[in-house]
Amino acid sequence: MTNISDLTVLIVDPSGQTGFDYRKSFVDAGAGAHVIGTFAAAERLLETKKIDAAVVPYSRDAETVSFYRLLALKNIPCIFTSEPPARYPIRKPMSETILTVQAILARRILPDSYPLKS
Repeated sequence: MTNISDLTVLIVDPSGQTGFDYRKSFVDAGAGAHVIGTFAAAERLLETKKIDAAVVPYSRDAETVSFYRLLALKNIPCIFTSEPPARYPIRKPMSETILTVQAILARRILPDSYPLKS
């Protein structure tokens, strides 16, 4: 089992808001940690330092996805600091088409005396 003092963590914090708090937590636990503000600088650091894990914000923009792929190629686990959007939203707004179909179906189940507009 790996001891935390043997680990080096890369923290990418483009917003500059939480990276140093994460770094302090890792260092207090005995791990090494680097805080970087851009993915380009983080990629350069990956070429020069041994990194055991990365802490990054979740995003779907091209630069971030490219960085995730680089981490995967290097077999570096990635921990997200923000939550990905729900894959299947619990409540999705209905489109006009769905509402129209519902209205048509509602008219079909009404009594024959209900006047339908043509």
